[in-house]
Amino acid sequence: MTVNLKDQLKSKLRELFQFDSSDLDFGIYRIMNYKRKEIENFIEKELIAGIKEELSRICSEDREKVEKELEYITEQIVNALGKDALKEGELKKEFRETPLGKKYYEKKAILEKIKISEDLEKSIYNHLINFFSRYYEGGDFISKRRYGKKEKYCIPYNGEEVVLYWANRDQYYIKTAEYFKKYTFRHRDLTVNFRVVEAEEEKGNAKSQEKKFFVLNRKVFDFDGEKRELNIYFEYRSLSDREKEKYKHGNTVSQDKITEETIEVLEEKIPQGSLARLIFEKEGEKSVIERHLFRFTRRNTTDYFIHKDLKGFLERELDFYIKNEFLNLEDLDVLERSGYFDKLMIYLIGVRAFRKIALKIIEFLSQIENFQKKLWEKKKFVINTHYVITLDRIKEYAGEEFLEEILDTVLKNEEQLKEWEELFGIKVKRKEDLIEDNRPEGREWKKLPIDTRYFDEEFKWNLLAALSRNNDLDEILDGILIKSENWQALNLLLNKYYEKVQTIYIDPPFNKENEADYLYKVGYKDATWITMLENRITLGRELLNGKGSIFVRCDYNGNMYVRMLLNEIFGKENFRNEIIVRRGQSKAGFLKQFKKIESLAVGYDSLYWYSKFSQTRFPKIRKEAPKKEQKQGKWMNLIKAKGYERPSMTYEILGIKNDRPWMWSKERAFKAVENYNTYLEVSKNTGESLEEYWIRTGKKLEFVKREGNQILYWIPPREEILVDNNWLDITGYSSIWDFKTENSEHLLKRVIYYITDENDLILDFFLGSGTTTAVAHKLRRKWIGIEIGEHFYTVILPRMKKVLLYDKSGISKEKDVKKKYNPKSAGGFFKYHTLEQYEDALENIEFEKQDERKRELLLKLPDYFVKYMLKWETKESKTFLNIKELKDPFNYKLKIIENYRQKTVNVDLVETFNYLLGLHVKGYRVVNENGRRYVFVFGEKDGKRVAVVWRSIEGINLEKDREIVEENLRGYSPDEVYINGEALVRGFKHIEPLLKSLMFEGVER
Repeated sequence: MTVNLKDQLKSKLRELFQFDSSDLDFGIYRIMNYKRKEIENFIEKELIAGIKEELSRICSEDREKVEKELEYITEQIVNALGKDALKEGELKKEFRETPLGKKYYEKKAILEKIKISEDLEKSIYNHLINFFSRYYEGGDFISKRRYGKKEKYCIPYNGEEVVLYWANRDQYYIKTAEYFKKYTFRHRDLTVNFRVVEAEEEKGNAKSQEKKFFVLNRKVFDFDGEKRELNIYFEYRSLSDREKEKYKHGNTVSQDKITEETIEVLEEKIPQGSLARLIFEKEGEKSVIERHLFRFTRRNTTDYFIHKDLKGFLERELDFYIKNEFLNLEDLDVLERSGYFDKLMIYLIGVRAFRKIALKIIEFLSQIENFQKKLWEKKKFVINTHYVITLDRIKEYAGEEFLEEILDTVLKNEEQLKEWEELFGIKVKRKEDLIEDNRPEGREWKKLPIDTRYFDEEFKWNLLAALSRNNDLDEILDGILIKSENWQALNLLLNKYYEKVQTIYIDPPFNKENEADYLYKVGYKDATWITMLENRITLGRELLNGKGSIFVRCDYNGNMYVRMLLNEIFGKENFRNEIIVRRGQSKAGFLKQFKKIESLAVGYDSLYWYSKFSQTRFPKIRKEAPKKEQKQGKWMNLIKAKGYERPSMTYEILGIKNDRPWMWSKERAFKAVENYNTYLEVSKNTGESLEEYWIRTGKKLEFVKREGNQILYWIPPREEILVDNNWLDITGYSSIWDFKTENSEHLLKRVIYYITDENDLILDFFLGSGTTTAVAHKLRRKWIGIEIGEHFYTVILPRMKKVLLYDKSGISKEKDVKKKYNPKSAGGFFKYHTLEQYEDALENIEFEKQDERKRELLLKLPDYFVKYMLKWETKESKTFLNIKELKDPFNYKLKIIENYRQKTVNVDLVETFNYLLGLHVKGYRVVNENGRRYVFVFGEKDGKRVAVVWRSIEGINLEKDREIVEENLRGYSPDEVYINGEALVRGFKHIEPLLKSLMFEGVER
């Protein structure tokens, strides 16, 4: 029995330490497998031996030896004292104090301790299995706090009237759509790679357009006999109608049926006698390939969680478990009252043994979890940065001479010309094709957007330097698009955009009952969804300024959770409205065909509006009034009605003072007089009416004048009425960009136009089709959009480029929008990034190479393996910023997963540092001297002028370097200078240690 329990415990530990994935060679599996030998030793020797060691305090004697000795003494007693001396294992009273009697009871007591020790050992094994089984489910530790033996749970509660709690509350929700994109396993002498080509899948929190499946590519496989490496090629795509029928299992398409066919095809295609056929060997009931394909297809679209404090949680639960389940208080009371103090001490030794071993397991598990948490929380590298700017803006910001200089390069760039033709239907063959109109005052250039992605680095740097020569670069940028998992993007934005955002609008994946738009852990669908939102909205709140607010769209499947979640994050006092938003076409007509219905058709979604602070007040939201309610502007008497007495409202204005009070305060009335006088002066030149002037100045000014002996105030024409929380009058969704969950521009206009002012910053971190950024741009707001799916390139980027040229769809033809955005006033300038992802960080983990002697010394250090191994041995990994690799900052490389394939890329350290430092970038200067490129970044932070200098330091002449740096900084006079590597410049600060510190700011290292 003990052996069986011991094996069960080992099996549970191997599951916890992910030994079931020991043949996988990527991500966290690769990391764990690298230390497989040490982990096995930890399980087999340290933990099991630790239990034995603790229990040896009870009795270190060997049971078999003691039993033989007792048997021998029993024979002596029978021979010396007679058969009647022993009865049912007890000596007669008169023989107990004899030498043989004392020996007999001494050995009997030892044997009793041994039996107790063995029973206790079984109990400890059993308790360890039970304890860790409670919280571990399919790769995740779920925070189910226990209440007692009857499997009831408890939740943390601090006396609130109402509290929202969910199973994954203290965890991070990690999207893993690309986690298995590099799937490699080894079987005997064969390496097998699953490779996905023509992949459509999104990395992260993209909204699925249509369900996709892993299907064999036409290439099927290739095999390198010399390397003993087999590549199997898949496509991840939606199915044709014929394929849907073919792979249907019941009413739904089954990936398992596709996988069965995949194995059949491989069986047929891989030649007999080939080493590649090792994949068909059986391992239990399934073949090697079957087992791995099942895991690949199932786990590749599954998310998991990282605990924020696994050690703290498990230690608290352990103490609770010991008090409530290991220590039975009734048994202890009986032992104490019965005088069995020896047994009581043995009982407590067992508790101590259980706790000590459990804590050691917890320590190791938390090391693994904290390592993943560290990789998740660290601010990620900017992988690349590209800029999109229209020709007219290049002329405006850099001058026509510079534009003329780069035109030859542009006209020779086939990729750029191809995009213009495919996106806009504009063929460009010569310079004249780029000119909209030739006028006496100068040429008007077409608003064609140039994308620096199609050009080399030199072109990009020269463009940025020219644009910022006479302009503040961050000020002239209209917006930023970021291709990234949204938590990672928000985390990187924190230092630069903390409290800079005016309005957040998000339409996260809906928590649908069926076909949910997000990936979730089975059995924890609602908890997964709430965790996803909580993690991201909490970060988003940090970016809102004091007068900011957030709008969150959801449907009936999640609105009950969203309201409570937003109450928790923003405070119940900051709730403003639940706005009713129209869905698509009503399904009520569809239900006519049925005699009875299950429920009513759903005609609306909810849009929750919360402010950051309760004292904030917002402009009134208006809409066009019905014709019968529209009225002309008119003048009315400013005198207050009779019966109203208020001394402060009685004052002289324009030479008239009444005994009765005025309607407005003195300050307000005098400002209105000033507004009217300004209008009179302006209208002498413009000839415009008061109404035209009021409209032109934003419909916000008030006017007061004197007419005879009366003081009159102007009531504006009533073309609009106030909006309440019923927004069913406008469309909630659109289908212009062929995107399933495309938000209507009319909806976003109502939010952005009234709640924000021009140049305010708008943020959407579930960008979807890009409606938020498109509307923000049309309304002359600044914007940031975050999206992870591949439709970032196929929908969002093309859409924003069309908005720059001029997009006539959506709100563009509305009267008030046309004044801001039209074919003449379109154009723009934005940048877009790709960021390192959590999966990429895992891919770049490298263990320090150690000789056997050093490894043995480290493992002998107390708790080294359990607490410090991962942190210490991976510290030089590139994802943690390996300073030794930074000699050439323009050539710092990372491995990333893109379209299910691994590739090595250069990292954009310049932009990474700008974000980490929180630098407002005013401009760039690029100099090619001293046999290298120098990039100077000029900016501001916390009221100080900052300069950042980047260059390769390989083979550098530091004296010449000092001259170049000082010469280029002379005109700027910075308060702080940051330079990478060594330098002779007086008072400079090193970039590298600060970059590393900022990257892990707030992260437990």
